[in-house]
Amino acid sequence: MSALDIEEQFVEPLSTESSKFCVKNFIWSEEEWPKIKYNNYSDAEEVPVISFKGILDDKKDQDYNKVCKAMVDASEKWGFFKLVNHGVALETIEELKACLNKLFDLSMEQKLRGGRSSTLPLGYSATNPDYGTNLPWVEILQLLQSTPQVIAFATKVFGDQHQSFSDAMIEYMNALDKLGMRILEMLAHGLGLPDEFFVRNFEEKEATMIRINRYPPCPLPEKCLGLGSHSDPHTLTILLQDDVGGLQVLKNDNQWVGISPIPNSFVINIGDTLEAWSNGRLNSVLHRAVVNKEKQRLSAAYFMSPTSSAIIECPSQLIDPKNNPRKYVAFTWEHFRKELLAEKRVVGKTALLRYLCN
Repeated sequence: MSALDIEEQFVEPLSTESSKFCVKNFIWSEEEWPKIKYNNYSDAEEVPVISFKGILDDKKDQDYNKVCKAMVDASEKWGFFKLVNHGVALETIEELKACLNKLFDLSMEQKLRGGRSSTLPLGYSATNPDYGTNLPWVEILQLLQSTPQVIAFATKVFGDQHQSFSDAMIEYMNALDKLGMRILEMLAHGLGLPDEFFVRNFEEKEATMIRINRYPPCPLPEKCLGLGSHSDPHTLTILLQDDVGGLQVLKNDNQWVGISPIPNSFVINIGDTLEAWSNGRLNSVLHRAVVNKEKQRLSAAYFMSPTSSAIIECPSQLIDPKNNPRKYVAFTWEHFRKELLAEKRVVGKTALLRYLCN
């Protein structure tokens, strides 16, 4: 089949009655085309793997200090690390994945009963037709960490049979909230800040969001992307990915590197607000999702965000007027979030750059 024939193919998994797409609608600008495949991983250098084995008993001993320092070091160099022995039950993770695949396997008509609205990006969507160009090759579900909202969405889609989906989603998000708070405490500890410096700003749980992406097999992966190059505007991301690769990170030398999946692990990455909070010590790094011809891929990104009124301002302990002056003006998460919603599409690190000091 010629390239032109492939581009004219109808894309059933990502089309609705109101938005019918061919492959050509998903072709990105040439400068965005991925140069390395979804399962191409660098042998020379890899994102660090950090284990919580032996430190989940809350003892703040030498081993604890070492892991905290390793997390900070990885966040400075990569903005990413893989987390194993994390304490989240495997059953909780497997239940979530089973329920999500069950959801995405439903008919488009049934999924769209829980469709997102034009004003708020919550619920289900097949790609994101609002973008117009450079459409992402992905099905998306976005929900806040809100039990009523999860149940309302699941009831729209599954009716009286929503309980297993609702329970799996709520249990998973509660488990990740505990894990995320632990990570934030440890990052503060590793930076020499009071352990509660970050976590005291996370009382408003509904500021946190989960985004589930399922990427169907793509006939033209060398010209399409599941998600384009971006940094996460939130504070901390806990990513669950299956065994199909696709996550790629942009290194300091402007080279893309694939993140190889590890069974029963999470990928942790620093968000824009945490970069600002640490005056750039913790690094929010550009990343993207590439697709492939052979396999569908499932990932779930848990985005931790602070209370709306939380002031994102680097503490004086991390400021050095001569060698490391203040990089970002203070802002609230509420203001940042409003800016994000108005922008609709985050490209690169444009969201954070507006808060740079003059």
